[in-house]
Amino acid sequence: MTEKLTPVGGLPLEPAPPGSTTVLPLRQDRPAAATGDAGAPGLPPKAARPPRILVLDGLRLVAAVSVLGFHYLAGAETVPWQRTSTELFPRLHRLAGFGWLGVVFFFMISGFVICMSSWGKSLQKFWQSRVLRLFPLYWAAVVIGTLANRYGPHPPGEQRITLSQMLTNLTMLHEPLGVRHVDTVSWTLWIELRFYIIFSVVVLLGTNVRRVSTFCWCWALAGVFVPKAGIPLLDTLLFPDWAPFFIAGVAFFLLRKEGRITGETLGILVLSWLLVQQHLPAVMAAEGHGIDWKACLTAITAMYGLMFLVALGKLDRIQWRWLPVAGAISYPLYLIHQSVGVRLIWRWNERLGAWTTLVSVTTAMLLAAWLLYRFVEKPLTPHLRRLLARSLPSPRLPSPTSPLAR
Repeated sequence: MTEKLTPVGGLPLEPAPPGSTTVLPLRQDRPAAATGDAGAPGLPPKAARPPRILVLDGLRLVAAVSVLGFHYLAGAETVPWQRTSTELFPRLHRLAGFGWLGVVFFFMISGFVICMSSWGKSLQKFWQSRVLRLFPLYWAAVVIGTLANRYGPHPPGEQRITLSQMLTNLTMLHEPLGVRHVDTVSWTLWIELRFYIIFSVVVLLGTNVRRVSTFCWCWALAGVFVPKAGIPLLDTLLFPDWAPFFIAGVAFFLLRKEGRITGETLGILVLSWLLVQQHLPAVMAAEGHGIDWKACLTAITAMYGLMFLVALGKLDRIQWRWLPVAGAISYPLYLIHQSVGVRLIWRWNERLGAWTTLVSVTTAMLLAAWLLYRFVEKPLTPHLRRLLARSLPSPRLPSPTSPLAR
């Protein structure tokens, strides 16, 4: 049977609440107890939720706001003032030029959190938690984005979303099907989805330090050879340009899991950073970012430093009360800030002016993100969880007389 590692005390990890992350003890796991609460042999102990890593909630919001700033101030002329933003917002414009790196930070945090939340889970539980986390808000954002496109103000040259395009977008598979995005930012969700698919192999086999470390090495090295193989399917599945960020996040979780710096984990992190600097020019060229390569690499290196502190538990003392809210609204803010926010900018800019419009739209998007979390994700997730629980077969434990129980 597959070996399972559990946190200290033998308590299995439960999925974190939406928009949050959990903190693991900085020490090696002890074997799980052989009996459950009632003392029946073979029954797992009752699950308990560990406390959250609140600083990661805050970092998620920082990443979302940085992407928002990039699209509002330094994007590809999708809002009316971007041609003159160097004059209207000289300092903000320079800072917002680095905002696209918020996507990079999201990927790094995702590698950490997905590895953490899947530890000791079955493949069914892993995918159940991913569906619950991603899709309720995503479905709402697709519908809202479609309505905004069809009935809101239109940036010059924009075409209307068709019903078929909206329905296909709901699957999150529209990009490989060649269907137009309802919201441009959803291209990153297709990358996330592919990460979940390949990480499912580790979850299926059973998560432990050795398997996850091997997964990181294999993915990193495969990303080196795949472009030379000329097989588009492998290139699509492994996405070598973006893979090093996820690999780094997974390695940072391994560092936290083991509670110490090991040579292997450090080697994975160094290899991922070296691959990042190699792929960075291609990423910047593909995304149309004309910022200095060295400056971007410096910013990414700073992200490595922050995640290193998180992995070592140096930032666990940050327990500000607003951080859970920050984590909760980061995903809906990321989803709607462009499809809705850009249209509000076009509508309000002529009447309010650039500065007032920027502040007003940003505030409106933060409020809208909270409303989506409060009135869409919170009420819809429990219903969807119950629906998935009914559709998934419950695991059956072997009877005491079965050879598997001996």
